[in-house]
Amino acid sequence: MKKEWKNAVCYLLLFCFCFAGGRLTAARQAVKASNMSTCGKLAIVIDDFGYNGEGMDEMLALPIPITAAVMPFSECSKEDAEKAISAGKEVIIHMPMESLTGKPEWVGKKGIFRSMNDEQIKAAVEEAYSILPNAKGLNNHMGSAIMEDKRCLGDVLDVVKEKNGFFVDSVTTAKSQGKTLAEEKGVPFLARRVFLDSTDDVEVVKKNLRKAAEIALRDGEAIAIGHVGPEGGNVTVKAIQSLIPELKSAGVVFVTASELAK
Repeated sequence: MKKEWKNAVCYLLLFCFCFAGGRLTAARQAVKASNMSTCGKLAIVIDDFGYNGEGMDEMLALPIPITAAVMPFSECSKEDAEKAISAGKEVIIHMPMESLTGKPEWVGKKGIFRSMNDEQIKAAVEEAYSILPNAKGLNNHMGSAIMEDKRCLGDVLDVVKEKNGFFVDSVTTAKSQGKTLAEEKGVPFLARRVFLDSTDDVEVVKKNLRKAAEIALRDGEAIAIGHVGPEGGNVTVKAIQSLIPELKSAGVVFVTASELAK
Protein backbone atom coordinates (compact mmCIF):
# COMPACT_ATOMS: atom_id res chain seq x y z
CA MET A 1 0.00 0.00 0.00
CA LYS A 2 2.85 2.31 0.95
CA LYS A 3 4.51 1.56 -2.37
CA GLU A 4 1.34 2.42 -4.31
CA TRP A 5 0.94 5.64 -2.29
CA LYS A 6 4.52 6.63 -3.01
CA ASN A 7 4.01 5.94 -6.71
CA ALA A 8 0.89 8.09 -6.73
CA VAL A 9 2.73 10.96 -5.08
CA CYS A 10 5.57 10.66 -7.58
CA TYR A 11 3.17 10.75 -10.54
CA LEU A 12 1.39 13.75 -9.02
CA LEU A 13 4.65 15.62 -8.55
CA LEU A 14 5.74 14.74 -12.08
CA PHE A 15 2.43 16.00 -13.47
CA CYS A 16 2.72 19.27 -11.53
CA PHE A 17 6.29 19.75 -12.73
CA CYS A 18 5.35 19.16 -16.36
CA PHE A 19 2.30 21.39 -16.08
CA ALA A 20 4.35 24.20 -14.55
CA GLY A 21 7.03 23.74 -17.20
CA GLY A 22 4.45 23.96 -19.94
CA ARG A 23 3.00 27.12 -18.46
CA LEU A 24 6.46 28.65 -18.19
CA THR A 25 7.26 27.85 -21.80
CA ALA A 26 3.95 29.33 -22.92
CA ALA A 27 4.62 32.45 -20.87
CA ARG A 28 8.04 32.86 -22.42
CA GLN A 29 6.56 32.50 -25.88
CA ALA A 30 3.89 35.06 -25.04
CA VAL A 31 6.52 37.55 -23.84
CA LYS A 32 8.60 36.92 -26.95
CA ALA A 33 5.57 37.47 -29.17
CA SER A 34 4.65 40.68 -27.34
CA ASN A 35 8.14 42.05 -27.97
CA MET A 36 7.93 41.51 -31.72
CA SER A 37 7.19 44.53 -33.90
CA THR A 38 3.56 44.75 -34.96
CA CYS A 39 4.68 46.95 -37.85
CA GLY A 40 7.85 47.51 -39.77
CA LYS A 41 9.02 50.68 -41.47
CA LEU A 42 10.27 50.12 -45.01
CA ALA A 43 12.07 52.83 -46.98
CA ILE A 44 12.43 52.24 -50.70
CA VAL A 45 15.28 54.19 -52.29
CA ILE A 46 15.16 54.34 -56.07
CA ASP A 47 18.53 55.02 -57.70
CA ASP A 48 19.48 56.46 -61.09
CA PHE A 49 17.13 59.41 -61.40
CA GLY A 50 18.76 62.06 -63.56
CA TYR A 51 18.44 60.44 -66.97
CA ASN A 52 14.66 60.60 -67.38
CA GLY A 53 14.90 56.83 -67.38
CA GLU A 54 12.32 54.15 -68.04
CA GLY A 55 9.71 53.86 -65.33
CA MET A 56 10.48 57.23 -63.74
CA ASP A 57 7.03 58.78 -64.11
CA GLU A 58 5.35 55.57 -62.99
CA MET A 59 7.65 55.37 -59.97
CA LEU A 60 6.81 58.92 -58.96
CA ALA A 61 3.11 58.12 -59.30
CA LEU A 62 3.26 55.32 -56.71
CA PRO A 63 0.87 56.02 -53.82
CA ILE A 64 3.58 55.48 -51.20
CA PRO A 65 6.61 57.46 -50.05
CA ILE A 66 9.81 56.72 -51.94
CA THR A 67 13.22 58.37 -51.86
CA ALA A 68 14.51 59.37 -55.29
CA ALA A 69 18.32 59.14 -55.50
CA VAL A 70 19.32 61.54 -58.28
CA MET A 71 22.60 61.43 -60.20
CA PRO A 72 23.87 65.02 -59.78
CA PHE A 73 25.98 65.44 -62.92
CA SER A 74 23.55 64.13 -65.55
CA GLU A 75 21.64 65.86 -68.31
CA CYS A 76 18.30 65.64 -66.49
CA SER A 77 19.44 65.95 -62.86
CA LYS A 78 17.57 69.16 -62.00
CA GLU A 79 14.53 68.25 -64.08
CA ASP A 80 14.12 64.82 -62.51
CA ALA A 81 14.62 66.20 -59.00
CA GLU A 82 11.97 68.84 -59.58
CA LYS A 83 9.56 66.18 -60.85
CA ALA A 84 10.19 64.06 -57.77
CA ILE A 85 9.60 66.97 -55.41
CA SER A 86 6.45 68.00 -57.29
CA ALA A 87 5.20 64.43 -56.87
CA GLY A 88 5.75 64.71 -53.11
CA LYS A 89 8.76 62.41 -53.06
CA GLU A 90 12.01 62.86 -51.19
CA VAL A 91 15.29 63.56 -53.04
CA ILE A 92 18.81 62.53 -52.13
CA ILE A 93 22.08 62.73 -54.07
CA HIS A 94 23.18 59.52 -55.81
CA MET A 95 26.88 60.38 -55.75
CA PRO A 96 29.08 58.68 -58.35
CA MET A 97 32.13 57.10 -56.73
CA GLU A 98 35.09 55.10 -57.95
CA SER A 99 34.60 51.34 -57.94
CA LEU A 100 37.05 48.49 -57.51
CA THR A 101 35.38 46.71 -60.42
CA GLY A 102 33.37 47.64 -63.48
CA LYS A 103 34.05 50.16 -66.22
CA PRO A 104 35.20 53.70 -65.32
CA GLU A 105 32.54 55.16 -67.61
CA TRP A 106 29.87 53.64 -65.37
CA VAL A 107 30.97 56.13 -62.73
CA GLY A 108 31.03 59.01 -65.19
CA LYS A 109 33.40 61.89 -65.85
CA LYS A 110 32.47 63.58 -62.58
CA GLY A 111 32.45 61.87 -59.22
CA ILE A 112 34.69 60.92 -56.32
CA PHE A 113 38.00 59.26 -57.18
CA ARG A 114 40.93 58.20 -55.01
CA SER A 115 43.27 60.32 -57.15
CA MET A 116 41.50 63.47 -55.89
CA ASN A 117 42.82 65.44 -52.91
CA ASP A 118 40.65 66.45 -49.97
CA GLU A 119 39.73 69.84 -51.41
CA GLN A 120 38.73 68.34 -54.75
CA ILE A 121 36.52 65.70 -53.11
CA LYS A 122 34.74 68.23 -50.94
CA ALA A 123 34.30 70.57 -53.90
CA ALA A 124 32.67 67.78 -55.92
CA VAL A 125 30.18 67.04 -53.15
CA GLU A 126 29.48 70.75 -52.73
CA GLU A 127 28.81 71.01 -56.46
CA ALA A 128 26.38 68.08 -56.26
CA TYR A 129 24.48 69.88 -53.50
CA SER A 130 24.44 73.11 -55.53
CA ILE A 131 22.76 71.21 -58.38
CA LEU A 132 20.36 69.42 -56.02
CA PRO A 133 19.83 71.94 -53.19
CA ASN A 134 16.74 70.16 -51.88
CA ALA A 135 18.58 66.89 -51.30
CA LYS A 136 18.00 65.52 -47.80
CA GLY A 137 20.99 63.22 -47.88
CA LEU A 138 23.35 61.22 -50.06
CA ASN A 139 24.05 57.64 -51.09
CA ASN A 140 26.80 56.10 -53.19
CA HIS A 141 26.54 55.13 -56.85
CA MET A 142 28.90 52.16 -57.23
CA GLY A 143 31.81 53.35 -55.07
CA SER A 144 33.33 50.20 -53.58
CA ALA A 145 36.82 51.76 -53.77
CA ILE A 146 35.75 54.96 -52.03
CA MET A 147 33.64 53.17 -49.42
CA GLU A 148 36.75 51.30 -48.30
CA ASP A 149 38.92 54.46 -48.24
CA LYS A 150 38.66 56.33 -44.93
CA ARG A 151 40.21 59.55 -46.23
CA CYS A 152 38.00 59.88 -49.29
CA LEU A 153 34.80 58.79 -47.59
CA GLY A 154 35.58 61.00 -44.61
CA ASP A 155 35.75 64.02 -46.91
CA VAL A 156 32.35 63.14 -48.38
CA LEU A 157 30.78 62.75 -44.94
CA ASP A 158 32.23 66.06 -43.77
CA VAL A 159 30.18 67.87 -46.42
CA VAL A 160 27.08 65.78 -45.71
CA LYS A 161 27.34 66.80 -42.06
CA GLU A 162 27.69 70.48 -43.00
CA LYS A 163 24.48 70.15 -45.01
CA ASN A 164 22.70 68.50 -42.04
CA GLY A 165 22.13 65.47 -44.23
CA PHE A 166 22.20 61.72 -43.72
CA PHE A 167 24.14 59.01 -45.51
CA VAL A 168 22.77 55.81 -47.01
CA ASP A 169 25.39 53.13 -47.59
CA SER A 170 24.39 51.19 -50.69
CA VAL A 171 26.71 48.44 -49.40
CA THR A 172 28.64 47.76 -52.58
CA THR A 173 31.50 46.26 -50.57
CA ALA A 174 31.64 44.15 -47.42
CA LYS A 175 34.61 46.27 -46.29
CA SER A 176 32.67 49.51 -46.20
CA GLN A 177 33.85 52.08 -43.66
CA GLY A 178 30.53 53.90 -43.85
CA LYS A 179 29.05 53.02 -40.47
CA THR A 180 32.28 53.54 -38.53
CA LEU A 181 33.07 56.92 -40.10
CA ALA A 182 29.49 58.18 -39.93
CA GLU A 183 29.36 57.41 -36.22
CA GLU A 184 32.69 59.13 -35.65
CA LYS A 185 31.53 62.25 -37.48
CA GLY A 186 27.99 62.31 -36.14
CA VAL A 187 26.30 61.78 -39.49
CA PRO A 188 22.98 59.89 -39.41
CA PHE A 189 23.65 56.55 -41.11
CA LEU A 190 21.51 53.97 -42.86
CA ALA A 191 22.50 50.82 -44.74
CA ARG A 192 20.83 49.03 -47.60
CA ARG A 193 19.46 45.61 -46.64
CA VAL A 194 18.09 44.39 -49.99
CA PHE A 195 18.66 45.16 -53.67
CA LEU A 196 15.33 44.80 -55.44
CA ASP A 197 16.14 44.52 -59.11
CA SER A 198 18.76 44.35 -61.88
CA THR A 199 16.46 41.76 -63.43
CA ASP A 200 13.70 41.71 -66.04
CA ASP A 201 11.65 39.25 -63.98
CA VAL A 202 8.84 40.87 -61.99
CA GLU A 203 8.55 37.81 -59.76
CA VAL A 204 12.19 38.12 -58.71
CA VAL A 205 11.62 41.74 -57.71
CA LYS A 206 8.53 40.70 -55.75
CA LYS A 207 10.54 38.04 -53.95
CA ASN A 208 13.20 40.60 -53.02
CA LEU A 209 10.59 43.11 -51.88
CA ARG A 210 8.94 40.51 -49.66
CA LYS A 211 12.37 39.76 -48.20
CA ALA A 212 12.82 43.45 -47.39
CA ALA A 213 9.38 43.50 -45.77
CA GLU A 214 10.24 40.49 -43.62
CA ILE A 215 13.39 42.24 -42.40
CA ALA A 216 11.41 45.40 -41.62
CA LEU A 217 8.82 43.43 -39.64
CA ARG A 218 11.52 41.49 -37.80
CA ASP A 219 13.88 44.38 -37.04
CA GLY A 220 11.43 47.28 -37.03
CA GLU A 221 12.85 48.92 -40.16
CA ALA A 222 14.72 48.25 -43.39
CA ILE A 223 15.98 49.96 -46.54
CA ALA A 224 15.59 48.44 -49.99
CA ILE A 225 17.17 49.89 -53.12
CA GLY A 226 15.74 49.68 -56.63
CA HIS A 227 16.32 51.56 -59.87
CA VAL A 228 14.69 53.42 -62.69
CA GLY A 229 16.11 52.90 -66.17
CA PRO A 230 17.62 49.66 -67.48
CA GLU A 231 18.46 48.24 -64.04
CA GLY A 232 14.83 48.26 -62.92
CA GLY A 233 12.39 50.66 -64.51
CA ASN A 234 8.89 49.40 -65.29
CA VAL A 235 9.64 45.92 -63.97
CA THR A 236 10.40 47.31 -60.52
CA VAL A 237 7.40 49.64 -60.58
CA LYS A 238 5.03 46.79 -61.42
CA ALA A 239 6.38 44.66 -58.59
CA ILE A 240 6.09 47.42 -56.01
CA GLN A 241 2.63 48.48 -57.18
CA SER A 242 1.26 44.93 -57.04
CA LEU A 243 2.59 44.24 -53.54
CA ILE A 244 1.54 47.45 -51.78
CA PRO A 245 -1.80 46.06 -50.46
CA GLU A 246 -0.21 42.78 -49.36
CA LEU A 247 2.66 44.42 -47.50
CA LYS A 248 0.44 47.00 -45.84
CA SER A 249 -1.85 44.23 -44.63
CA ALA A 250 1.17 42.45 -43.16
CA GLY A 251 2.04 45.53 -41.12
CA VAL A 252 4.58 47.26 -43.36
CA VAL A 253 4.59 51.06 -43.18
CA PHE A 254 6.23 52.76 -46.15
CA VAL A 255 8.43 55.71 -45.16
CA THR A 256 11.15 57.93 -46.62
CA ALA A 257 14.80 57.33 -45.84
CA SER A 258 14.93 60.56 -43.81
CA GLU A 259 12.23 59.22 -41.50
CA LEU A 260 14.50 56.30 -40.63
CA ALA A 261 17.50 58.60 -40.25
CA LYS A 262 15.88 60.70 -37.52
